[in-house]
Amino acid sequence: MNKNCTQCATSFTVTDEERAFYEKASPVFNRKKELIPEPTLCVECRFQRRVAHRNERTLSYRTCDKTQKKILSAYSQEKPFVVYEQKEWWKDDWDARDYGQDIDFNRPFFEQFAELQKKVPRMALQQENNENSDYTNNVSYLKDCYWMFSSDYNRDCCFGTWIQHCQDCYDALSLNECEQCYECVYSKNLYNCQYSFNCSSCRDSMFLFDCYNCKDCFMCWGLQGKQYYILNKPYSKEKYFEKLHEFPLSSYQNREAAKERYRKILKEEAFHPPTLMHGNLENSDGDLLVDCQNCHDCYHVIGGKDCQYVNNAYKVEDMRDCSFVSGELAYESCECFPSPYHSAFNLNTYRGSNLFYCDMCMNDCKDCFGCVGLKKAQYCILNKQYHKDEYEEIVPKLIEHMRKTGEWGEFFPINISPYSYNESQVMDYFPLSREEVKQNGWRWKSEEKKEDHAKSTYELPDLIEKVQDDIRERILIDESGKPYKIIPQELQFYRKMGIPIPRKSPEQRHLDRLHLFNSKKLWDRSCPKCGTEFKSTFAPESEEKVLCKECYYKNLE
Repeated sequence: MNKNCTQCATSFTVTDEERAFYEKASPVFNRKKELIPEPTLCVECRFQRRVAHRNERTLSYRTCDKTQKKILSAYSQEKPFVVYEQKEWWKDDWDARDYGQDIDFNRPFFEQFAELQKKVPRMALQQENNENSDYTNNVSYLKDCYWMFSSDYNRDCCFGTWIQHCQDCYDALSLNECEQCYECVYSKNLYNCQYSFNCSSCRDSMFLFDCYNCKDCFMCWGLQGKQYYILNKPYSKEKYFEKLHEFPLSSYQNREAAKERYRKILKEEAFHPPTLMHGNLENSDGDLLVDCQNCHDCYHVIGGKDCQYVNNAYKVEDMRDCSFVSGELAYESCECFPSPYHSAFNLNTYRGSNLFYCDMCMNDCKDCFGCVGLKKAQYCILNKQYHKDEYEEIVPKLIEHMRKTGEWGEFFPINISPYSYNESQVMDYFPLSREEVKQNGWRWKSEEKKEDHAKSTYELPDLIEKVQDDIRERILIDESGKPYKIIPQELQFYRKMGIPIPRKSPEQRHLDRLHLFNSKKLWDRSCPKCGTEFKSTFAPESEEKVLCKECYYKNLE
């Protein structure tokens, strides 16, 4: 059945399989199932709405409302929320049920929920079991890390996102089990590599694309088990190192030239597979998938089964329209890791079961509806405690009220997000101008007036060997005019690896890496070699040479 998106007017289809899932995910009260309706937004607009509620990388200093200490937080000082630093939020000396409120059946549910969000204390940052790694968010088990996001089990890493089990890695995106790497993306088990994308089990190499089990390779693509290769051509060991020494990459100018050559190779010379998928795959489509079964239109999923429209997920089963999740049987949820079982429309809510329209509810909450900041709670509505029988009787009445207001079956609207549009992760995927955001009735955070750093600019040497220690006290200005600093740990890494000082701010470097990924959309294409039709995340007008899987793997060396 075709429908038109109520936000962008795009036509989209709801299949019988999706309807069966909505029925399966629907909650039951007093032995009666309250059916979740079909979506009113297209897949892209649903994704946009969810990630507008996730702030991954925008951090600010503010005052803890409990201790009055200055803390780092995902919520800037002017936000109308009560914010506690993490260790205070987890203490048992306060109870979110004390903020419980009665349902007003004369007002929209989301309006009442937004009021509750502003009253209940929120956790400043989401961190767990870290050591000397304060400037991070959505992380756990980090040691001596800085400016890391959505990452776990790392040591001595800086400026990374979606990094797992890595050590001494800088400026990275989506790495697993890597060591001593720089500017590497979507790769696993690398050692001493730089500028490598979609590579595995490689070492002592630079500027690689889709290489496996290679070492001492430079500016190569599609190689397997090779050593001493430059531009996909073999050299003797002596000649290989002689060639590299002719073009020292401790020079910023030389490195920029090499990066431009690498970009040209990816666009004009290297062959590309339709999508990036690894491991055991069965009946799955999307991009950046690993070990997935029956996953459709999914992106950046590791260990998925029976999922659709899911992105940035780990070990998920039976999910639809979820982002940054793990777990089983969930619908329209974001940043739930792991997601409560048999749940829907949740945000920042971990573990538990039968939770609907909850935000930041932790520690195995069960049977709650429209709640914020609860811990180990059950049978609560808008944070007010009820007996089981009362809960089972009242929630269906609230759902019926939400049907009348058009809210039942919809995720939280963007205009009640705790973050402004340009603070949230939605800008990574759906960048809009201030004017466009305002036209949609969403919030935009104006940039704070910063002191004039023109007098603090620092003349950066071309060679890292020429950089003095005083750079650590200087304010650098990137190409767009944004100030940034070089921290001591970072400078030590650059010197050890022979890397010149970057001329872009950490945030711009992150965006540049993110742009290596294609959009979360599948296009119909045909193979230029054999004519086979296939689906790909490369748009038909893209410059890259995209082959069908069979032809692509025939071309691997």
